[in-house]
Amino acid sequence: MEVAEQLLAMRIRNMRQNRRLTLQQVVERAKLSRSFLSKVERGTVSISIAALSRLANVLDVPLGEFFETSTTDSAVIFVKRGEGASLDKHSKLPYRYEVLVPKSGLRQMQPIVISIDGKQTQFELRSHPGEQFIFVLEGEMQYVCGNQKFCLAPGDCLYLNANTPHGPKLARNQKVRYLCVQTIEGTVPKKNRPHRSG
Repeated sequence: MEVAEQLLAMRIRNMRQNRRLTLQQVVERAKLSRSFLSKVERGTVSISIAALSRLANVLDVPLGEFFETSTTDSAVIFVKRGEGASLDKHSKLPYRYEVLVPKSGLRQMQPIVISIDGKQTQFELRSHPGEQFIFVLEGEMQYVCGNQKFCLAPGDCLYLNANTPHGPKLARNQKVRYLCVQTIEGTVPKKNRPHRSG
């Protein structure tokens, strides 16, 4: 088992236990099988980004928190190229996920670089509180937002209400690398939050 996968398995298990949730409670809410989640927590199987997103929703954490290695309360954060917290590029997981800036309690945004290989991932929509901005760095993909579909290429961007079911959809011959910036729910004081209707 790769070190990155060991760390991911440990974080998933610790987050679940810290919230005093049983395996059964999590799998019912995340619509996963009990045996699959058990194997994920032991690090014996890889987890897709779609399934990891569902776990993030159930555990009420930003997706990037699974990969956090440190936090800081500094007003200014500088991260050199390639030094963001990420899964090792040699991991068996079918995507690469790099958190560019450590999360802290006062941060309102979380910038992430996501790399996906269409041969190894399954399409699935997800929704979560907040807003999301996407900017394609390399490759192409179709991005689905509710009933709308957008064909994105390098330089294209997309801004969306993350409550709308959304997700990347790649053909088997496609690979993509894109910047995703999402708001972190719970970090913005209520009086400063935009009103959401409905």
